[in-house]
Amino acid sequence: MNGAINREETRSILNKTSKSKPGQISSNCSAPNRGPAHLSQVSQVRNQRPPGTPKAPPVFRPNSIPKVLQTKTTRPEPPRNAIAQRGVAIKQKKKDESTIQPFASRIVQATKYYPNLHPGAVEPVDPGNVFRLNSFANQYRLHKVNSHGVNVPNQQYNFVRTREGEMLLHSRYRHPSIAEGKQVLYAGEIFFNNGQLEWWSNGSGHYQPYAEDAVQANLPMDHFFSYQQIIKGEHKRKKG
Repeated sequence: MNGAINREETRSILNKTSKSKPGQISSNCSAPNRGPAHLSQVSQVRNQRPPGTPKAPPVFRPNSIPKVLQTKTTRPEPPRNAIAQRGVAIKQKKKDESTIQPFASRIVQATKYYPNLHPGAVEPVDPGNVFRLNSFANQYRLHKVNSHGVNVPNQQYNFVRTREGEMLLHSRYRHPSIAEGKQVLYAGEIFFNNGQLEWWSNGSGHYQPYAEDAVQANLPMDHFFSYQQIIKGEHKRKKG
């Protein structure tokens, strides 16, 4: 029954479609396909504009801003001679640093003057009693100041060598009195045996000269003994 009814309904629909007016297209049917010629005609109609119609301005398209390439700044290379001079300067600096001593070296003066450390010890004495020492062929003689007398030294004396280079002696006067309180090149004690020099030292409590400056006394260094050696009695021992 259902199959017969469906066939009848289909027939009725087809009859209605066939009775439609010629040239009228049913809404149930799709439009026929159009060819390329039809499409070209449609595009021509669309492109045609009525006369007097203003032309549209072109579309504004901003130009792309190119990226600014930042130039790389390079330091100019120094000339080869400058590099060589710099290398020499560095080597010289290293050499100078290697020669620097880590400690302060002592500066040795050519001439050193010793002052009187006890100004109150200067006593007024008669300069005529002070002797001046002279030597002749390892024989020493004493000449009194302001006198022509000559004496042969044969005992122990206190001596000073003045700034002027004179060797002054006396057996009892102290060193500041002999030098009149002035600075001296050297001071100490000296011993003669019948005109021959036995020994001499830097024994002076008022001037206290250094043993390393003993050459300023202008006496034979092979007869020199320091004050400490004199105390120990080393000057009385025979050398060799």
